[in-house]
Amino acid sequence: MKRRLNSISQSKKKAPASEKKKTPQVPKDPSKIVGVLEIPSVDIKEAVYPGPATPEQLNRGVSFAEGDETLDQQNISIAGHTDYTLNYQFTNLHKAKKGAKATFKIGDETRRYKITSIKDVKPEQVEVLDEMKKKKDQLTLITCDDYDENTGQWLTRKIYVAEQVA
Repeated sequence: MKRRLNSISQSKKKAPASEKKKTPQVPKDPSKIVGVLEIPSVDIKEAVYPGPATPEQLNRGVSFAEGDETLDQQNISIAGHTDYTLNYQFTNLHKAKKGAKATFKIGDETRRYKITSIKDVKPEQVEVLDEMKKKKDQLTLITCDDYDENTGQWLTRKIYVAEQVA
């Protein structure tokens, strides 16, 4: 079975504990909220749920792409639906530009980010979820793109990388 960005379960390396302060834990209950993602320039404010981003979990809301995602990873991947007939989850994400600001609120902590890259990938290109050899932490936001009306399939995944800012 091929792994795809709409059905992901790949393990990630965690940052050494000595490099990070103590971070909140991701709830084990998939119905509990991890935090709130906000991108004000495109009117996105969504609760983020634990992964993996299964169809059932994405019906609940945006969620971590993977089931083993933690809040101390260098690359936190969050997936959400796009539906051009409704203002739903990541539908407005396609309006985001490089430089757009994002926040991820987890309890009392607010992490600030700036979108630094936007690209399309094929559903099989799961390496976008991997930890990166970068000094800055990042969010990788994932949604479907390029809808084919003939097949009823989304052909690509749009990837928005947002690097953490001070």
